[in-house]
Amino acid sequence: EKNVPVLLGLLSIWNVSFLGYPARAILPYSQALEKFAPHIQQVSMESNGKGVSIDGVPLPYEAGEIDFGEPGTNGQHSFYQLIHQGRVIPCDFIGSAKSQQPIHLKGEVVSNHDELMSNFFAQPDALAFGKT
Repeated sequence: EKNVPVLLGLLSIWNVSFLGYPARAILPYSQALEKFAPHIQQVSMESNGKGVSIDGVPLPYEAGEIDFGEPGTNGQHSFYQLIHQGRVIPCDFIGSAKSQQPIHLKGEVVSNHDELMSNFFAQPDALAFGKT
């Protein structure tokens, strides 16, 4: 129960095999993680994207999910509308407690990281509790 990678793997199986959701969005709110979603695509989709068992027998269920994603603010201007208004797509939101490059502008109340984290918290909140 404390192994996050195992829990995420189990959630993936649950979402694909039992709930019928074929895709997952990986949404890191950090430009430093811009290559994270493509990395997960390669690791997960290449390894799990098989349609047959180890014995060559066709599987009676879907074997993997379609993984895609972008850093949060990039995704907000491309595919978030589909997620908010069109399709149920499980999302992995990834935030960071501290910025790698904090910027505090004179006269501004909040830093660039505070603004980014406001978006980070607002998106899943809107998905979970937004308007019908």
